[in-house]
Amino acid sequence: MIARVWRARTTGTAATSRYQQVFESEVMHDLQGLPGFRGAYLLARHDAQDAMELTTITLFDSLDTIKAFAGADHTRERVTPSARATLLDSDPHVLHFDVLVHPLVH
Repeated sequence: MIARVWRARTTGTAATSRYQQVFESEVMHDLQGLPGFRGAYLLARHDAQDAMELTTITLFDSLDTIKAFAGADHTRERVTPSARATLLDSDPHVLHFDVLVHPLVH
């Protein structure tokens, strides 16, 4: 299993709530229909500049599954226009990690 990790920031709690709505309605909708998708987490915390830092962790069976979702350049972010509209900024690079222990995933 592979975890895809991406970071972004919003201007505060209202924008984070809007991003969460987009994430749940658009991103999760797209992902749940993808064979090999195993789950997702959306994390948020206040950063030092009083913005909200967002981290998404999506879980996939394989790199091929990630490429089916993200495209050939799977190391680049994939952000819908409505999600982009809620963000202050984002990291254009996405990190991928092999999941070594996953007791909550069956």
